Amino acid sequence: MKKDVSSMVREFEAFINNPLSKKTISKLNHYCDKCEATHLQCALDYYLGIREDICHKCKLVLPIVKQIIKKGLNSFNTSEEALINTMQDPYWRKGLLSVIKGMGNFGVHKPFVPGAPFQIVWNITKACNFKCIHCYENAGKKADDELTTDEIIKGIDKLSRLGVASIAFSGGEPTVHPGIIDLIKHASEDGMYVSMATNGFKTAKIEHANEFADAGLEFVQISLDGLNPETHDNFRGVPNSWNRAVQSIKNFLELGVFVEVSTTVTQENYDEIPGMIDFMRELGVEWFMLYNFIPTGSGSEVRDLDLTPKQRNELLKLIYEENGKGDMQILSTAPQFADVAVSMESDSNLVPTHFFNPEYTNPAMKELADFVGGCGAGRFYMSVEPNGDMFPCVFFPHDDVLKLGNIKDADLEDMWCNNKLLLQLRDKDLLANHCGVCESRYICGGCRGRAYAYNDGDYLGPDPGCLKNQT
Repeated sequence: MKKDVSSMVREFEAFINNPLSKKTISKLNHYCDKCEATHLQCALDYYLGIREDICHKCKLVLPIVKQIIKKGLNSFNTSEEALINTMQDPYWRKGLLSVIKGMGNFGVHKPFVPGAPFQIVWNITKACNFKCIHCYENAGKKADDELTTDEIIKGIDKLSRLGVASIAFSGGEPTVHPGIIDLIKHASEDGMYVSMATNGFKTAKIEHANEFADAGLEFVQISLDGLNPETHDNFRGVPNSWNRAVQSIKNFLELGVFVEVSTTVTQENYDEIPGMIDFMRELGVEWFMLYNFIPTGSGSEVRDLDLTPKQRNELLKLIYEENGKGDMQILSTAPQFADVAVSMESDSNLVPTHFFNPEYTNPAMKELADFVGGCGAGRFYMSVEPNGDMFPCVFFPHDDVLKLGNIKDADLEDMWCNNKLLLQLRDKDLLANHCGVCESRYICGGCRGRAYAYNDGDYLGPDPGCLKNQT
């Protein structure tokens, strides 16, 4: 069966990577003035039943779109009915458009690069009501050069036109930004999947949490850095913050917002993680995300909090084992998670990838790990700073060598396709030391933010958090 699955996937690769196919797909992204969208979007919407009619030119590309979709469905053993049902949500359509666009721009390679980042993390302000000792943003006071709400809205529109499917508002603390509700509403109206990362202090009052739910917030990430309230409060620098975060979790669950609880794992809370897993299940959260400690921003001053490679490896094994014990997904931002999962040789249907653990019901889906796994910096997501500066990832320091441009004046299409830094980050064969020759480089590749922090600014250097880089 595996040979048959692999051959189908290879056949799909060959079809898409054919120069004529790539050229044809690229032309689908030309704008149609009559339908006011790209030919690809119009044809896809017509195929899905979203648009009742499209112009003659857009109808001419419909057979091409159908052929691409048919080959993809056959390769990954997915039904057309399931696809059409899923694509009724606008952000899923944006995601599919981005995948097809990426095939035209970059082909199908390991790792895969979509036609636009799937997600943008936008740190909308440096203002924060907490004093977290590991803050990558060095947050505290509002910066003088922060964009206005209107300027952020213009930036959201640019990202939407590029094809970004999801936007995550962060900071600082996004709930203290005076325009956050308007930003959530606007991004939602643009067809984006809207999420927010918060410390949960303000939304401990359900009336405040409800404002965000009513505005269109679909996903909330709430930080909780210990099972022991004292552990969390000391880490975050605010008394009673653990209790308010837990209440905020309960509020959003009651309101029907998808809840992810995030924990940055350090020497201070490492031993509390097994108990936290049980506690998260008791609360009923959907996802529990365990963040890699990355010594950037304020975190650069507390490097001794980082786990040893052995501790990280044991933690990732625990996560993998615990994932099969209930409905809650336990995730990790450590790219090594996928490598650990492969080494455990489990019969599980889980495919651990960076930021998501899809479960599959047919062997074809496991083939996706080589294409979508590994560090997603500059490939699946990018970040925007409060002043509009753009970087491959929020965990990259704000050094000029890492700056991609500014949202206000950048040509986002050109940046995504041609920026030298992004192209280097996507090429896992350029990585140094064991990372560059590791058999797991396409599903892992190490964290590039950690590499930069620990290797004197070499973002292609080895990730010291992996046991394989210790030999």
